[in-house]
Amino acid sequence: MFHHIQTPIHSHLQELRNLVKNLGRNGGQISPSVYDTAQLLRLYPPCQGSNAGLDWVAAQQQADGAWGNPETPIARHVPTLAAVLALHTLRRDRASQERVKAGLAFLRSQADQWADVHYDLLPIAVEMILPCLIDEASRVGLHLDRSPYRWLFQVKAKKQQLLTKIQIAPATAPMHSWEALGNHAPLKLLDRPNSIGHSPAATAQWLKSTQGHPELAAERAAAEKYLLNAAAATGVDIPGVVPYVWPITGFEITYAPFALLHADLLHHPALADLLKPLLAWHDANQTELGMSSGFHFAPDVDVTALSAVFRQAIGQPFSVETILRFQNGDHFCTYPHELNPSVFSNAHAVYALTKAGHRTPAAEQYLKERQLANGRWMSDKWHTSWIYTTAEVIYALAQCDAVAEIHKAGVALLNAQKPDGSWGSSSHSTRAETSVALMALRTLQKGACGLQLDAPIVRGTQWLCAHADIAHQPEQLWLGKELYSPYRVDRVYELSALLAFESEREEVIA
Repeated sequence: MFHHIQTPIHSHLQELRNLVKNLGRNGGQISPSVYDTAQLLRLYPPCQGSNAGLDWVAAQQQADGAWGNPETPIARHVPTLAAVLALHTLRRDRASQERVKAGLAFLRSQADQWADVHYDLLPIAVEMILPCLIDEASRVGLHLDRSPYRWLFQVKAKKQQLLTKIQIAPATAPMHSWEALGNHAPLKLLDRPNSIGHSPAATAQWLKSTQGHPELAAERAAAEKYLLNAAAATGVDIPGVVPYVWPITGFEITYAPFALLHADLLHHPALADLLKPLLAWHDANQTELGMSSGFHFAPDVDVTALSAVFRQAIGQPFSVETILRFQNGDHFCTYPHELNPSVFSNAHAVYALTKAGHRTPAAEQYLKERQLANGRWMSDKWHTSWIYTTAEVIYALAQCDAVAEIHKAGVALLNAQKPDGSWGSSSHSTRAETSVALMALRTLQKGACGLQLDAPIVRGTQWLCAHADIAHQPEQLWLGKELYSPYRVDRVYELSALLAFESEREEVIA
């Protein structure tokens, strides 16, 4: 099957080993955010000044005047308006003002799409952030018609009313969009990494709000240090250029091993000595309520479930109760009090519980009912690719004997393969989606799904081999306040997909 695919297995193994060794280190690695960078530069610029950061923001503008990936239009409004506000406020030169005009023209031309957007596809906290930015634009003389966004303002009001019923505390999910909550009282709200909600934008807003409060001098210095550390995680090395979230410790140490598990690499001899240190990371981040994607932030069901999967895979004790606390009727919530559940998160919960021998028929049915007629599960509020969401559900339902559903999903993946062997949910092929599709087909192949998978797998592997070691721009497919790439996790997925088939090839040749 693989005899004509030439691959550098040993160099890939060494790279994978180095990645696994560094998972969680220095809070993780993640791509920079236009939104958070623009907000930071406008609200609380670094001591070096805002010029270098503004140059970076300006350079990210696309030909159509907007910021963000044109393939994901709904995720472009927040970074675009944030960039427009930063440039309008901080730069008065003609070139910058032309950028502002182009950004506003894009926003006005695209506003009508908000009339019928699916709520599950919204970027994180956009219902809080975008109305806040629109109001701020009005205050500085940049008028945007509010009527296309009327329902967003209504959702924001509903959410604010809900938040009045709970105590807003450090390290809770609402703190991640604290900059848009409207109550910027200079309170002691820092979490363990000395941030506001693991958010550079929220932390910058807090630092602005606490100016003139000498009693908070120590906390302010710690928050400033947080912003420096967050900037370092991007690898960009430009003052003030920050990611949308940091740290992502829990995210790295759970999602990466999940990829290794599906590639049958978790127990590879080359990685054997790294499992104990990785377990120590899990122990350090675990609480009785679960685990967070960051560092001692609010636990979420995804990371909690994937940590349980890792522990079970290496023979360590774990509790299903920490997963079950996220159950809400027929589904699981990513966080308590969320307005819209995630298929992505439910797939992780069902997978972990089923592997532990705890079936959840209602949640399994919840996943089945959300399969589209074409066999896909739609993209999710945590990820823009239907390929990724579909793969995660395949992993879960393959444990539940859902033969018809996963067969239909396999057909959908095969139908979506491009002529060159790759996958991509948009017009462009991506290494990340090709890797995920190959891993899902591998799961189907092991389950004897009745589909002819050998040739598609070979073609996909050939494409991935040809593109995996070429320097590329990060593929930003994950969805937060805007699109982003968790560098280490994405690369672990690519290498896992490659090595899964490289290893089989060597076994065949041997």
